[in-house]
Order: sequence, then structure tokens, then C-alpha cells
Amino acid sequence: MSRRAIALAAAAVVVFFSVILVTLTHVITGSGTGCTIEVQAPSLPASLRSVGGFDQSYDANNAGELAQVGSSAAALVSPDLDGANPIDPVRVNAVAAGQPDAVVVPLAAQEPAGGNRIVGLVSFYVGCGARAYLGSVVDISVLGSVAPASFPALSESAAAAELGTSTPVLTYTTSPFMPEWRDTQSGAAVTAGE
Repeated sequence: MSRRAIALAAAAVVVFFSVILVTLTHVITGSGTGCTIEVQAPSLPASLRSVGGFDQSYDANNAGELAQVGSSAAALVSPDLDGANPIDPVRVNAVAAGQPDAVVVPLAAQEPAGGNRIVGLVSFYVGCGARAYLGSVVDISVLGSVAPASFPALSESAAAAELGTSTPVLTYTTSPFMPEWRDTQSGAAVTAGE
């Protein structure tokens, strides 16, 4: 093989990988969508850092994956949450511009008399490209029988009746663990409970 052929082949390989790198950067950062919500790398507790794998991003639209990751993270952070069952993740929209939306995975325990109660919550923050990053875990198992049976505690239908709208939106200002139902037209809001 001549030197010219080798140089051309090497140049083709460099161009190929450059195109791949630019394409991946474009897809990962979401620059084509105009997304400006960047989520900071998670600040994980030592128990999660030692296991590894929790600092990556997850598909925010994959409810099953978020539930599994949330359940696993909670069991490592708090022994009281080991064995708690994840319930369907709940999307919570950010009120402030530039703040990421969130997904909350409620964790439930079976009550001795039947039914469930919420014993923990795991948050994920959603950035560009619908990528979710682990936020934090809160253990509310100490509330015992006064713990809510669902997250959010106030249902969408109850919030709709209270706000006088058919489409309330679940939002947060400071923590997705303390959401509000909001009427986006009037701006009125009611607490959704923890």
C-alpha cells in the first residue's frame, strides 16, 4: 500500500470520527432543540458513590428504568427504604425559568391492614435531550400511619375542583418533594402535599 493511500485512509478515519463526535455532541447537548436547561452533575452521598453508576443520565421517558434506579438508590441511602416498592414516577414541572423539571419516584410500603403508604421519595432532574439525573432521596418512613397514601397527596381531580380548572399542572418552586397544583392561566395554586 502506498503512502498516499495510507494518508488518505487516515484522513478519512479522522473525518469520520470528527463527524461522529460533532453529531454526538449535538444530540447529547440538545443544541438542535434550543434547550437551555442544563442539569448539574449529581452530588451523591458516599453510599451511592461507592457503588457507582448513579451519576449517569437516564431516559426521563422510561418510567420503568427511573423506578428501578430510584428504588435501588433509596435502598442504598436508607436501610428503612430497602424493599419499598416504587410506584409510577410523577412528572413535576419547574415554575422558575431556567430551573429543570423533575420526576419523582414515590416508594410505598404495604400497610398491615391493607393498602399502601408512601415511605420515601426519589427525585430526578430532567435536562436537555430528556435526560434525567438522580437528585436526592428522602425517607419519610418515620411518619408511619400519618404518611400519605399517594404522591402527590392531593389528587389531580381534587386540585382541579379546588382551582376551578380542568387542567391543573403539578409544579414546584423549591423542591419537587413539595409540589403545588397550579392553574397556568390564572396562576392560582394549591399545595399538593408531600
